[in-house]
Amino acid sequence: MSTGAGWRVVFACFLSAVFAWGFGFYAHGIYLVELQKAHGWSTGLISSIITGHYVLGALLLPRIAWAIGRFGPRVVFLSGLAVTAVALLLLPSVEAPWQLAVLYALMAPGWNATSLAPIAATVGQWFDRNRGLALNLALSGATVAGLVVAPALLAIIPTLGFADAERLLVVIGIAVAGTAVALFVRRGPLSPKPAAMTQGTLAPLRRWHFWSISAPFAFVLMSQVGFLTHLVPLIAGRSDVDPGLAVGINAFMALVGRVVLGFVIDRLEPRRASALSFLVQVAAIAVLARAEEAAVIYGACAVYGFSVGNNITLSPLIIQREYAAADFPAIVALSTAVVQILYAFGPGLLGVLRDAFGSYGVPLAVCLGLNLAASVVILMRPRHFSSGT
Repeated sequence: MSTGAGWRVVFACFLSAVFAWGFGFYAHGIYLVELQKAHGWSTGLISSIITGHYVLGALLLPRIAWAIGRFGPRVVFLSGLAVTAVALLLLPSVEAPWQLAVLYALMAPGWNATSLAPIAATVGQWFDRNRGLALNLALSGATVAGLVVAPALLAIIPTLGFADAERLLVVIGIAVAGTAVALFVRRGPLSPKPAAMTQGTLAPLRRWHFWSISAPFAFVLMSQVGFLTHLVPLIAGRSDVDPGLAVGINAFMALVGRVVLGFVIDRLEPRRASALSFLVQVAAIAVLARAEEAAVIYGACAVYGFSVGNNITLSPLIIQREYAAADFPAIVALSTAVVQILYAFGPGLLGVLRDAFGSYGVPLAVCLGLNLAASVVILMRPRHFSSGT
């Protein structure tokens, strides 16, 4: 089922994704650099706070799923946008690490209420046959976020300063996304009954089928989230390299990759496509580990970015193909929680390793290992499976 109202929901979810990923994912590296400049805090300290934010969010994710069933997606999205905006507006004013930790804790439910799991669940209420296409379009906002929000923030910081630049963009973002959500998001005709949403929610954890999807995406997103959080400080000291341009190239190629995938995904086996996507990033990381020339660095960022958006989209697409439609929201929510708990440690792990070894050599090697492991496990699908197995 797909209607004009359904496509308007997709548009609102797209804008929510732009806000969520723009300020709650791609901008972490910018916050890290600016907070270090202002306070001299270590990379490991700030990265560990970001890690705590993701872990707390994962633990709260089942409550987000419950809230969507209880109050409807519009209330959940608007609440998440509001909570995130408040925390972001206060972020430039922090004076102590504990204040930063409090704000990141506040952003945790906001991130979960505006990103992958609620978007997948909301789109799933409106689409059945075209669900993959609709979800791909909605989650394209995550890619556009990296193309627009982070480069824009980096571009205006020299003129306005970090505090005014960040607050200006947050106000614009919350106005645009909040208006679209308020106007267009509501329960869909395929909305599951509230009672059905709690039946056997943890049962998939006992089955290899679930882990054959969730484990590799946890590995690769641990690598990806850590890498993207540290991309700006990783390349900031290299001559003739503009970090904002590098982030923009990465995000633009993520959009290109997502568009290409959208045209061909129905003709591909998504697990094999996932393995290839993971290996593409291995090649890019290997180049970035040693590259010094600006053109080579930009090229590696482009190659890496081609897979970034797809690594977010492919997991729910695999779940869509291998599980019944009625199980889709619950499986996506559970998988997202599991994946987020592990990838939450990406920024902190890379930050601690960077401080311990004095460079990004070892952290990048860890990213390589995680991607290689993911490319193997994703192909280890059980020979026989059915919904819920």
